[in-house]
Amino acid sequence: MENKRTSEITNIILGLIVLLLCGCDTKREALGSDDDIFVIAAMEDEGKIKEILSAVLNDTLYTPKPEPYYKLTFVHPREFDKIKNSTLVVVGAIGNDLSSPGVALVKRILSDKQYQQSISGEKPFIFSKDPFARNQIFLVINTPTVARAKEIAKEQNEWIKQQFSDLFEYRQARFMFNNTRQKELETHLHEAYGWGIKVPWGYEVLVDSSEQRLFWIGREMPFRWLAVHWEDGAIINDVQMAKQYIMDFPEEYFGSIRYSEYKFNLNTTQFNDWLAWRITGIWEAIEDTQGGPFIGYLFYDGLTDKTYYIHTMIFHPSNNKLILLRQLEIIAKSFYVEKS
Repeated sequence: MENKRTSEITNIILGLIVLLLCGCDTKREALGSDDDIFVIAAMEDEGKIKEILSAVLNDTLYTPKPEPYYKLTFVHPREFDKIKNSTLVVVGAIGNDLSSPGVALVKRILSDKQYQQSISGEKPFIFSKDPFARNQIFLVINTPTVARAKEIAKEQNEWIKQQFSDLFEYRQARFMFNNTRQKELETHLHEAYGWGIKVPWGYEVLVDSSEQRLFWIGREMPFRWLAVHWEDGAIINDVQMAKQYIMDFPEEYFGSIRYSEYKFNLNTTQFNDWLAWRITGIWEAIEDTQGGPFIGYLFYDGLTDKTYYIHTMIFHPSNNKLILLRQLEIIAKSFYVEKS
């Protein structure tokens, strides 16, 4: 009996040791905002690294004031260990002068092969995920010249931007949808209309009309709208028809607002399983001076034989709007149709 008791205690202790050892190796969640990039570079290289990053992460939201998708905070290389666990980290260096603290840091971080590939101009961008923390992007820019990095940026910027966007959406979706969804409303949409969308807590239904084929939710402080409209058949044949349909939509269904021609942009994109038109621009009140940014998606679904338009917009004067509008876009991307 005593031997059995001793054996049980020994197994428990060994189990605790294993757990502790595993816990030591487990990376913590990356820290910081999802739109703040910490850029580690020597002071003399800051302007050049900013120029290169502008060629890679060049998305801007017009609200109508320009608002970049990411804010850059420059940090001296000696502060690397303090911020290396942040969500978005870029380490940059120009040239191979080891007296530069930026060059010395890059050489310490990269393997010999990576360093030679980057400083030769072959691969000036070294991208990795989660090296120091979970759900982290870590990008090293090491280049012989700014011109060479900008040349490669033209080839790789869409891929790099997508990595940043995917991480933003993943982290934000966890925040918005984790145990805070309006499940009864989501079930109603699925049963009533054959399509669904995730609805976070805090949004109120403004219109739910099978006659208008319009579902519209909103939230205040700050003011946000998301609407889904659908029509039978494939009603859009070309870009001119798409633009006319989109420009007519807000006045017909909201009445008090319209889309402005200023910064109106219409491009094809992949929206979940559909080839879609992605629309960005500025909405404005018809009888007031109010306005702000919007994002919309227009697409046809062959399973339901319907054309869908999803509209998102925000009104948050004199404040940053980008994260809130991108959160609405994440809700829009949760859209699905029932597959029979």
